[in-house]
Amino acid sequence: MNKKLLLIPLALLLIISMVVIGCPGETTTTPPPPPPPTKTTTPPPTTPPPPEPVTLSFGGLWPPFHPFSVATMEWIDKVAAETDGLLTIEPFWGGALYGSRDSATELAKGVADCGDYSGAYAPAGFGFEKAMRLSFQGVYEKEVIMQVWDEVLAKFPELETEHTDAGIKVLAWGPIPPYQVVNVGKPIRTVDDFQGQVFKTTGDWAKMVAYLGGEGQTIGMGDTYTALQKNTIDGAFVTYETCKTFKFAEVVDYITVLDIASAPAGHWGMCLDVYNDLPPEFQKVIDDNVDWFGLRVADLTYAADIEGIAELEANGVEFINLSPLDLAFVYAAADTTIREEMAELDAQGLPGTAVYNEICALIKKYS
Repeated sequence: MNKKLLLIPLALLLIISMVVIGCPGETTTTPPPPPPPTKTTTPPPTTPPPPEPVTLSFGGLWPPFHPFSVATMEWIDKVAAETDGLLTIEPFWGGALYGSRDSATELAKGVADCGDYSGAYAPAGFGFEKAMRLSFQGVYEKEVIMQVWDEVLAKFPELETEHTDAGIKVLAWGPIPPYQVVNVGKPIRTVDDFQGQVFKTTGDWAKMVAYLGGEGQTIGMGDTYTALQKNTIDGAFVTYETCKTFKFAEVVDYITVLDIASAPAGHWGMCLDVYNDLPPEFQKVIDDNVDWFGLRVADLTYAADIEGIAELEANGVEFINLSPLDLAFVYAAADTTIREEMAELDAQGLPGTAVYNEICALIKKYS
C-alpha cells in the first residue's frame, strides 16, 4: 500500500482530535461570576458645633425700672433662652455708656454693642424719624398705631434704611404713647393760651409751638423736673407715663390732652458691625424677635401711661380738654410742620410726602 495514502487518514484523525480535545496548553474554564456590588455605608450626619459664646453690652438711657428698660430686660432674657445661653447681653442703665444726644453716633461706633438710641438728636441723617414725631394726631390706641406702622414700613423700606445707613441694626420698632402738654401756673384752655409760653420741646415740636405762638426750648428729660419746679419753663410736651416715672406730677398744675403720637421709632438698636459679626444662628434670633420686642415695649409703656394718669389725679393735677375747634387748630399746626419737613425729604429724592399721606390714609382706615 502507498504509505502517503495511509498518512492522510491519520492526519485527519489527529486534526479532529485536536479540535475536540483542544490545542495543547489551552484550558476551557467557565468565567467566574461577577463579584457582588460593594456596599457603601453613608456615615451618619455630623452635628455642627454650636457657636462660641458671645457677651454684648447694652447702653441703656433710662433707669432700670422704666418701661423701656423692663421690656429690654425681658428681651435680653428671651434672646439668652433662645440661644441656649450662648448670647448674653449685659445692660448698663441710666446713660452709663453714652448720653441721649450722642446715642445714635456712639452706638454706631460700637461704644455699646447694642442699646437705646434716638435719631432725633443725631446731627445728620434720620430724616424720617425727625419729621414724623407729630404724625399720629388724635390717635391713642397702640393697636392702630402698630397696624398703620407695619404697613407703612413694609411699603417704604427707606424708613429702615436710614438706620442701617447710619450704622445701626434696628432691634425693635416701639410705639410711644401720645404726648400731652403739662403746665405750671398758666393752663392751656384754648389754642390762644400757647401764646408767649415757653415749653420743653425738640425738633418739629418746637416748630409746631412756634406756629401756635409759643417758644420751644431743648431740655433733657433729666433736667425737666427742675425746670418745671423752678418755673424756668412754663410747660412740657410729655406722655402720661413720664408724669410718674420722672415725677412731673409733683410739680405741674395742669395737663391739657392733645393725643399727638410720633411714628414708632427704632429706639432700640445694635451696632451694625457687631450684628454682622454675629453667627447666623444669633442673627436669626435677633431678627425673629423684632416684632415681639416692639409689642412688648408698647404693652409696658401703655400700662405705665395708665399709672401716670393715676399719679396725676392723686396729685390733684387738673385735666383739660380743648374744644374740637381749638384742637383742630393744634392738629393743623402739627400737619403743617410735618408737611414742610416731608417736602424737604422729597427734595432729597425720598418719599417724604408719600409716607405721610399713607399714614394719614391708614389712620382714617383703622380708626
